[in-house]
Amino acid sequence: MRLKFREKIYIVTLALFLLFFNSGIFALAFYSYKTNMDSAEDIATQEYSVIAEAFYKDCEFLNHSSQHLRLMQTYGSFYSERGVYLSFTEGEKDCFNNLPQGIFVPNGEKASTQKANGARYLVIAQPINDGMYVLTYAKDVSYLDKDFFNICVVFVSASVGASAVLAVCLYLALRKLSKPLEKLRTATENIADGNFNARAEEDGNDEFSLLAADFNRMAEHIEQQLKSLEQENKTKQRMLDNLAHEMRTPLTSIRGYAEYLLNANIEEEEKAESLEFIISESERLKTISERLLDEAFIRENKIYITQNDMGEMIFGAVKKLSVSAAQAGVKLCADAKANLMLSCDKALTELLICNLAQNAIKACRGGGVVVIGCEIINQSVAVSVTDNGVGMTSEQLLHITEPFYRTDKSRSRNEGGTGLGLSLCKRIADAHGAKLEFYSDFGKGTKAVVTFTIS
Repeated sequence: MRLKFREKIYIVTLALFLLFFNSGIFALAFYSYKTNMDSAEDIATQEYSVIAEAFYKDCEFLNHSSQHLRLMQTYGSFYSERGVYLSFTEGEKDCFNNLPQGIFVPNGEKASTQKANGARYLVIAQPINDGMYVLTYAKDVSYLDKDFFNICVVFVSASVGASAVLAVCLYLALRKLSKPLEKLRTATENIADGNFNARAEEDGNDEFSLLAADFNRMAEHIEQQLKSLEQENKTKQRMLDNLAHEMRTPLTSIRGYAEYLLNANIEEEEKAESLEFIISESERLKTISERLLDEAFIRENKIYITQNDMGEMIFGAVKKLSVSAAQAGVKLCADAKANLMLSCDKALTELLICNLAQNAIKACRGGGVVVIGCEIINQSVAVSVTDNGVGMTSEQLLHITEPFYRTDKSRSRNEGGTGLGLSLCKRIADAHGAKLEFYSDFGKGTKAVVTFTIS
């Protein structure tokens, strides 16, 4: 049988109390008994001295030993009525003895206690009358044992009563004090059973309340992590589903055209078109794999921060993409100043700018304009890519950085888009501790802004 913490505390506390309380009670009883015995011994010693001195003075008036004997009998009869018993010996001869049966003359002059006939006696024996006689004195002190017994009975009764009261009070107190711990245990059981919304009650400022507060913070953190993991799993599953879909389309096309080339009797022109399509779909698969590898590389590896000129990188991106922009009938220009330095990974930042610019070019129709700009705002550097293309709805903006998401799936696929460009941009921005935001009006255009914090 497993005991609860409260029950263990109850048993240990009660046991310790009974041990120390009863030990203290009996120590007090023994101390009282010893004090009374010492007091009785002092009184007996003084009384013995009085008897010995009186007997000595009386003997001075009596010259004959027979008279001494009658004097001893007189003393013995007088004091026996007062619970004091005497014995006079001369050498080995007993002159007078009315000691209770069983009392013997002790060796030494100190008082001692002896038991005889069921009673306790305080016995003193010393030479008197210049060593002529040995006077043995015995006094009944059984009343001290009775007093000690009565004191023990009273103390034991008090101990039993106090222990019973303590046991009840301690049980009620521990039951009340352990309620927060019981509630905390209930909350842990609920969480163990899968109810991650369970919380412990926080009431007061004691250690249990502080423990409940820490537990609730831990539970909230775990719940947030679980939600994050759940969302991440959903995102990964959605990414896998999308990846399977994206891979299936070009693979099906490649297989279809390959079988067509293998089995059909076609002209060279049709054969060339089919091969070009196979190559195009192969390039799509290659692009998807490269983008996925880029994302994995950014996620698993550290970035290399150096000081770079943002203006130079923006002008380089414009130069790199000018041909593809011209082919699409889009005007691509830069709005940035040189010598605007920023700590970043140069290769990844250039990839970020190019991806944003490529998406902007694809969003524009013939005659569209894309502007790549850069400016300092407070303690940040904001890189922006603005276009006057088709724009996006608020719903599309919510999913724009998700892997394989396309605002216009048919147009993007026809143009070779993978739906991974903006997802990769988000990874790069996060790796730099930067913030990627999109502002768009449907039918009017979009502005993408990456805000880097200047360290």
